[in-house]
Amino acid sequence: MHKFAFLFIIFAVFCGNAAEPKFYQGKDYQLDYSRSIAVSIRQPDGTFAPFLSRISFDAADKDWNFFFRTGGFQAVETERRPECDVIRFEYRFTGPQAGRVALTGVIEAYPEWLKISFDGRYRGDMKEIFRQRLIFSYPREELRLLGSAADNGPEGGSCGLRLESDPPLQLSYNRKQKNSSTRLEWPGKDGEHRLNLVLALTPYCGRPPVFSRLSKQPVQARFEFQRYCNVILDGDRREAVFRLLNRTGRPLKLDTRFEIRDHRGEPVASPALKLAAEPGKATEQAVPLPVDRYGYFELRLDLPDAAPLRQSFCILPPTERKFKKGSIFGGILYPWNRKTVEKLDLMEWIGMSMIRRAWPVLPEGAAMPALPESGVYTPEQAAAYLREQAVRQLEPVPSAAESLRMPPGTFRLTEAANEVNARRLPVDFAEEMKIEYVKLKQHDPALQVGSSGIAGVDIHWLEEFQQNGAWDYMDALFVHLHCFPRAPEVNNTMTREFWLHDRVTLLRGLMDRFGAKPVYDSENGYLTRYPDRRVEKYPLRSVSESGIAAAFMVRSYLQALAYGLSNKMWFTVDSYGGFGITEYGQPRPAYPAYAAMTRLLDGARYAGELLSPGRISNAMDRDAEFSRSWFGQATPGLEKELLAADRETVESSRNPELKPYVYIRAFRTPENRPLLACWATLYRQKVEAEAIDTPAWQDQKPGTSLLWNGFPAEREPEPLPVRFRVGVPEVEVADLMGNRRKVRTDNGFLTLRLDDYPQFVLGAAPELLREAEHFSLNLFPAEFQPNDKWKTLIQAVLPAEKKHPARKSVFDKPNLSATLKAGEPYPVHLRLTNLGSETERGTASLQLPENWKCEPQSIPFTIAPGEEKKIVATFHVTPSGESAKAQITGVVASARQGRIADSVMNVGVSSSQNDSRKDMIDKPKKGQTRY
Repeated sequence: MHKFAFLFIIFAVFCGNAAEPKFYQGKDYQLDYSRSIAVSIRQPDGTFAPFLSRISFDAADKDWNFFFRTGGFQAVETERRPECDVIRFEYRFTGPQAGRVALTGVIEAYPEWLKISFDGRYRGDMKEIFRQRLIFSYPREELRLLGSAADNGPEGGSCGLRLESDPPLQLSYNRKQKNSSTRLEWPGKDGEHRLNLVLALTPYCGRPPVFSRLSKQPVQARFEFQRYCNVILDGDRREAVFRLLNRTGRPLKLDTRFEIRDHRGEPVASPALKLAAEPGKATEQAVPLPVDRYGYFELRLDLPDAAPLRQSFCILPPTERKFKKGSIFGGILYPWNRKTVEKLDLMEWIGMSMIRRAWPVLPEGAAMPALPESGVYTPEQAAAYLREQAVRQLEPVPSAAESLRMPPGTFRLTEAANEVNARRLPVDFAEEMKIEYVKLKQHDPALQVGSSGIAGVDIHWLEEFQQNGAWDYMDALFVHLHCFPRAPEVNNTMTREFWLHDRVTLLRGLMDRFGAKPVYDSENGYLTRYPDRRVEKYPLRSVSESGIAAAFMVRSYLQALAYGLSNKMWFTVDSYGGFGITEYGQPRPAYPAYAAMTRLLDGARYAGELLSPGRISNAMDRDAEFSRSWFGQATPGLEKELLAADRETVESSRNPELKPYVYIRAFRTPENRPLLACWATLYRQKVEAEAIDTPAWQDQKPGTSLLWNGFPAEREPEPLPVRFRVGVPEVEVADLMGNRRKVRTDNGFLTLRLDDYPQFVLGAAPELLREAEHFSLNLFPAEFQPNDKWKTLIQAVLPAEKKHPARKSVFDKPNLSATLKAGEPYPVHLRLTNLGSETERGTASLQLPENWKCEPQSIPFTIAPGEEKKIVATFHVTPSGESAKAQITGVVASARQGRIADSVMNVGVSSSQNDSRKDMIDKPKKGQTRY
């Protein structure tokens, strides 16, 4: 465009009436560019609803001090072409560096989509700028753009906008701020930085757009399925719709074939496919899927002028579960994803019975009940709030705050918090746990209150938590048994690693000392390949091959059933950067494996072991060569030595004498028949073998797959033959995906070739149950224990700052709240919370290490009902000498309640003289320079 014409446009932009409405009417959207880039979407009833409020930019330092941020926007239509309207715009900015940034661009408004091109320039040094963001704002919660990499409709809503970008963007959603944002790169040097960004926004209502607006591929193809995440239920037609877009300038006609492979990469079928599309046209056709079994399947199609097509689907067994209620099978929807009824369907279809948190999941367009002024929903409102979970028999496990908003009787169980041991000291969280427990019991006496979900099995933290009296202020223990990429059977006789599923057995020792409680695993998952995102900076060596991840998941549940866990909530059902058992709107092998597992184990109860580490039952064929070799623990009896796992990862522990563990585990079905789960631990871990060539995984090297003995797996290990008595002429054997085959036995003996993928034997003789019950591993109670030990007066000991510091990590053994100096007085505060209905009076004192001094010895207190976190006493303690770790214990006795639960604070004590010398060394004298 001629420069004078462009100057005229800019003049028109800034001199025109900024408040004048400026609209473009598309086929299914309205663009309002009066004050910002705002888009409304056509709804099923023909009306238009606001969806995108604005697109803005900002830049800030680490402390969120802004250098510049969007302060204004003006735009003007400059051209009307036959295919689109052209709108030019300019942003204005506020902030101390606003004068250094300029941002202009062009909107090409097509009837069916929007193309927005941004041209930005920043003059200056960007080293101080830590955050450079692009922000999409919405008019209300739960609206969000559909990312082009996802293609799963419910994530973006049934009516919304699909976002594509060049370069690709990875958005993060913020529910409170009602926006999605991403970090932007402004590349440049010598004080000149440029931003070049192109967005494509495609509106939709109903089915999301299939093909990319920004793709440069001449041919695009895709299979589409009737149900969310490409799930085919048992009664559905086994077919897909194949869609093809021909962007070439010539007709496309081709006879070809596509492949169908199973979860282990084995060929299943190779159906014929006839393709035809005129230039610039899209076509579709129904394609039968000749698959006669359940499970996970991958579609593979390679076409000329097109990227290789790889899509997955699954075929599930019947969804009915007669004994689902109260089962061990639970799951999690990732908290920051959109919550939809389609995702609840995903959970129902595979037999989940419990869902972590009590999210409001409503059909799209349904209004959420308004919270009354009392802060508690009525029973009718609560039923409406949780109706979608209830109709699917999904029991929510809410947070404490969610429990208090619902009327008594709504929930059976609550979870206090999430992984507090990673960031909070035991003394710090104990006060909060006690307060929450009392409030929840006062709100709903029948509600069972669980602990925070603990990251790993942090025995040291839990012991100190109990020292603070918190054991009497929880009805169940919640743990997180993440152990990826390692198999769930890896234990501390093999390695000093902390993140092990098997460490849950250590909780039995705590219960023997402090009291038994049911155990819930509220997070357990495996990370699999997800090219577009590297969540939480996990290394590529932690990424499991997806087939083995499915096997490890099933084995995690088989272990949990044997140990007596009450529920395991799988992390996650929907997408979370590779943790999801569905990703990119498609199933991973773990999704149908979960369905097969719950179908086979529906109503079954753990009976015992026929074959496992440390157990060889009479069912084993004593003449079989395999049963004569010992395949037990690497270092029996060494658990105590290795209890103090002190690091996150360690060099692999190799033991050439360690043989794979082999399991034949018996379950009693509702018909009192045996169900045998059989597997062998050939791999300790099996990880992605290839690098991932995307920006998210750049410079990340793949890990090494390990055999059970810790040595690298140079080739696929051979299955182990196991021969055992089943006592009948014929049995059924089901594979990981639930497919059954009849197998004749040899005079009542069955031989199976076992590997990492569990097989299930049905129809064995009932007497095997009695044999298995001789060796049963149940460790934890299924029922909640009565608890009348809690009191409404709660104390907390505090350091001088009146606030405990953060815990360093789960490997922080000292857990220090402060470092004192020997011989110098130090203030220690004691605060109380009175959740009772009467005033409490009594005395407070401190219990100190020997030879320490305390002034005063005790302090009387009075605290009114309802007062929380009131400091009632300040003591000055003087340590007698150095100590790496010492404990200060608050002792509070009330006239009404007697002595209440202690509060125990860990401190270190350094030498005052050594500190003085250190100061002299560290502080240079006047005129000196430190080098």
